Amino acid sequence: MFRNNLKIAWRSLWNKKAFSAINIFGLAIGLATCMLIMLFVQHELSYDNFNENADRLVRMTIHGSIGGKEINIAVAPAPAGPALKRDYPGVEAFTRIFREGTFIVKYGKEQFKEEGVAFVDSNFFKVFSLPLIEGSVVKAVIEPRTVVVSKSIAQKYFGKTDPIGKSLTLGTRGLFRVTGIAKDVPSNAHFHYGFFASMSSVELGQKWLSSGANTYLLLRKDFPADALTAKSGEIVKTYIGPEIQEFLGMSYEEYLRKGDKFSFKFQPVTDIHLHSDLENELEANGNIKYVYIFSFIAAFILLIACINFMNLSTAGSAGRAKEVGVRKVLGSEQQQLIRQFLIESVLLTFFAFVVALLIVVLVLPNFNQLAGKQFSLESVLNIRTISIAFVGCLIVGILAGSYPAFFLSAFRPIAVLKGNLQTVKSGWLRNTLVTIQFVVSIVMIVGTIVVYQQLRFIQDKEVGFNKDQVLILQDTYLLGDKAKTFKKELEALSQVNNITMAGYLPAGDSNNGVDGFLPENADNSVTPSRMKSYQIDENYLATLGIKLVAGRNFSKSFASDSAAILVNEAAVKQFGWTDAVGKRIATIGNGTPGSKRKYTVVGVIKDFHFKSMHETIAPLVVYFGEDNYQMALQIKTDDIPGLIKIVEKNWKAQTDNPFSYSFLDERFNQMYQSEQRVGQLFGIFATLAVVIACLGLFGLAAFTTIQRTKEIGVRKVLGASVFSIVALLSKDFVRLIIAAILIATPLAWYGMNQWLADFAYKIDIHWSVFALAGLLAVGVALLTVSYESMKAALMNPIKSLKTD
Repeated sequence: MFRNNLKIAWRSLWNKKAFSAINIFGLAIGLATCMLIMLFVQHELSYDNFNENADRLVRMTIHGSIGGKEINIAVAPAPAGPALKRDYPGVEAFTRIFREGTFIVKYGKEQFKEEGVAFVDSNFFKVFSLPLIEGSVVKAVIEPRTVVVSKSIAQKYFGKTDPIGKSLTLGTRGLFRVTGIAKDVPSNAHFHYGFFASMSSVELGQKWLSSGANTYLLLRKDFPADALTAKSGEIVKTYIGPEIQEFLGMSYEEYLRKGDKFSFKFQPVTDIHLHSDLENELEANGNIKYVYIFSFIAAFILLIACINFMNLSTAGSAGRAKEVGVRKVLGSEQQQLIRQFLIESVLLTFFAFVVALLIVVLVLPNFNQLAGKQFSLESVLNIRTISIAFVGCLIVGILAGSYPAFFLSAFRPIAVLKGNLQTVKSGWLRNTLVTIQFVVSIVMIVGTIVVYQQLRFIQDKEVGFNKDQVLILQDTYLLGDKAKTFKKELEALSQVNNITMAGYLPAGDSNNGVDGFLPENADNSVTPSRMKSYQIDENYLATLGIKLVAGRNFSKSFASDSAAILVNEAAVKQFGWTDAVGKRIATIGNGTPGSKRKYTVVGVIKDFHFKSMHETIAPLVVYFGEDNYQMALQIKTDDIPGLIKIVEKNWKAQTDNPFSYSFLDERFNQMYQSEQRVGQLFGIFATLAVVIACLGLFGLAAFTTIQRTKEIGVRKVLGASVFSIVALLSKDFVRLIIAAILIATPLAWYGMNQWLADFAYKIDIHWSVFALAGLLAVGVALLTVSYESMKAALMNPIKSLKTD
């Protein structure tokens, strides 16, 4: 019986090749999209689960507020790990990661710029599940100036030579002996390093209120993270309290009474990637919102594909109505017919599944580029993934085919043999399904428009500095004493307007710090203000086009400028000044003699976006000095490649270190790379949703046209025009789209406002966005149904009236 049903199913699909192809293609697109998105979602949710002790591993973070400024930092004080291990039995072990930006790594004649250099404690490879291919987990990085390299780094520098015992030069840190080779860090880890150097090679501060490292605690099984978090107040009072007295000259109780706060949290390591966006993260994390968004998109696109299947199957049912009637007259039971149609549904789904796999294989490289991932074919074409996808497709086939199966098998034989297919009233369900399809499509169209408008807003907004035609030379600290000579050579170039040696630039990798400031002679009732700070030279403002609103710029002509500062408008508001020039402030110091310094404000700079537009412009204090971390050149030339060649030639005359450069506008755009990817993915998925929805609409139009064939013939005989018939057949579909617009508008408005909430500076969603999305939906819908409508309207009425 099953074999017979399978043959009938195959013949049925083969006899309607075009209709089957549309059905298979629509379902395949939905399945392929769902598979790709779920591959992304599964990867995002799997971060750091590779660690054997992932359920007991937490990261220590700092939270609170000082002087009204919120602090949320991923770095914990250097002494925190050892102290908690010593004083709290629930802490089984601790380990730390300390990083210092980029390094020029040398081995023999080979040298490369590396960002993946970290300093770790000796037990790092015991706490984190990063197996060593060679070397001892216990002894690998216990001695000073030792380093473990990843497998890919070992191949990059040493080729087939055994690297154990060889020495690498890690920037200014000097020679490090290779003591081990580790497997490459998995892609689903919240950090990715190729060099793990011994922590004993660096000196970390021993104060709780000084800089530290990313600190991880391995808790005992009977000691949950919440239990340690509950002791945060006790930890702060014990260890931070005495230093508050030392630094601020007030007791911990006075500190709290003024409204300031300080606390520690202990974050499960598996939550870091999707639930953490703190200062000093080891690398850019993901966002759980995007996981939710793309999960919903996957579910809705698959839903749209299933709806299509139902509509296209029922649309084609008119041609099989007599077959069902004859089968029932000859004794077929409803259950046999249901089984027959479900087999057809599952067979069609199987073909769609095969096509979907082919689509996934073909588009995987492009998807990797869009999603910023590195999925391989093995991650898709493996037994586990294919089995899950196949079972899922089987369920989809049964669910998607259930309605057509029950619909077709419910035909009454007398009615269908007379040609009266309308005895089964099911139009409301098909209309509802098509409306749902277009609700999803319109929401995604609105989402695409809003994302692109926000990105355009970021591009066009006045950021307070000039990001165009600014060439950045990276790692100029490698020049050492030759940096000033190199700078003078570049200043002599006619293509260079201005040049500055800068530690910090408004985008990209930079040097900056955070200091606490108090107005001069402030008493203990005044809370220090925590502000960003960095050094600039006298050319910085001119090079970047940053404007002064009061006072003057730094100048070497004033010897007193060594104790001078510039502040931005936000800092002026923070201190409550009306006239900032001439005011004096003092740093809170670090508790050592002479660490507290006093400065005079000589100028106020106009607020500019020195951080991403996800954050409001914060108070900023700028010192006078030269930080040769990098150089920024304001250039005036159309021959940029030619200028770069000249600069590179001058660089190579000074050093054999690698020459690297970037442009400020490119670095600015990279800050919003995640949003750009979301915009691209939204656009692609919105297009797919509309295409699939139109296939469903086409099915409904075909079904309606078949049902009303005689009516159309009668109307033409009575003198109806082609236009009036097309309008008659189209108006019902337009009503569905209008209903979809009314439902989708509030949903899209709410969803996109939630997305925009992550930006401190954002657009207001204008009504025209919803109008445009609605017009697009109506236009596409009319184009879709016009084919069937025109075909029916142009049909010879004699032929129409002869239709059974």
